[in-house]
Amino acid sequence: MKLKYRIEYLLLRTAYFVINLLPLFLINFITLVLSWIAWVFIPFRITVAYDNLSIVFPEASHSQKLKILRKAYNQFVYAAGFIFVIHRKKVAHLVDQAEISGLGIVDEALAEGKGVILTTYHGCWFETYFAWFSKGRRPTSLIYQQQSNPLCDSFFVKIRQRYGHNLDHIHSLEKFSVYTQALEKNRILIISLDQNYTDNGTSVTFFNHQFTCARGAALLHLKTKAPVLTSVYYVKEGRLHIDFEKVELPEYHEISDANIQEISNLSIIKYQKTITSYPTQWFSLFHRLWKKDGYPPKVPRSFWQIFS
Repeated sequence: MKLKYRIEYLLLRTAYFVINLLPLFLINFITLVLSWIAWVFIPFRITVAYDNLSIVFPEASHSQKLKILRKAYNQFVYAAGFIFVIHRKKVAHLVDQAEISGLGIVDEALAEGKGVILTTYHGCWFETYFAWFSKGRRPTSLIYQQQSNPLCDSFFVKIRQRYGHNLDHIHSLEKFSVYTQALEKNRILIISLDQNYTDNGTSVTFFNHQFTCARGAALLHLKTKAPVLTSVYYVKEGRLHIDFEKVELPEYHEISDANIQEISNLSIIKYQKTITSYPTQWFSLFHRLWKKDGYPPKVPRSFWQIFS
């Protein structure tokens, strides 16, 4: 085990211990301060987020986009540290009182016995979304990006399972057969689509612009015939919402690039309504989705636009 990994893990555990000595209201206040510092002094990836917002809201004014961004920074910083407080009672209450839409669709899909391919997006409340599956009764597997530090990776998985062990973690570098085995066991397999996969991806239209998403969800459907569902999650008026919806697909008779592209497009298009309704809760707002470079050198912000 590399010394670097051990030091990183020690720092992580120390931060976790210190943070949890504090009451939740104080943690929330510190998060608010950190997000304010980030927005005012070190607005990380502001050019990327601004460019993404321009695609999602092409008719929005410069001032309108900056107002959205200011709130998005607060959500992003809060989400980044949310796993440290996932076990708190207030968070547990948020999970327990979640309003679920379309759960019958999930159960109908599971009743087919082929497993369920559940596509989703990257929202800021992803930890509460995972917690809901962890404590539930429906067998679920999550395809996630494994961290390079195995100690930290194991730590985050264990923290995420504080609510239960119903959510199994499968890292994204596993063999394709591992994913099909999860479906053969009639499990729900969660796959995120709103990430740019330039290597071996498929082109999709998202907010009227092209980008490359993972082929896995579509390929799994073509090989296993497992039903494809979408899910989104967001907080509205202090309450967590998780919405499930079926992706209506035609009968496919071959595995082809055209079919993979069509399935991916029909799945990802369903995220647009939630993202436009709750743009500040979209974690991938800060990711390079539609292009790798070519962003503006800076986003002009007046004193009033920063602090208003």
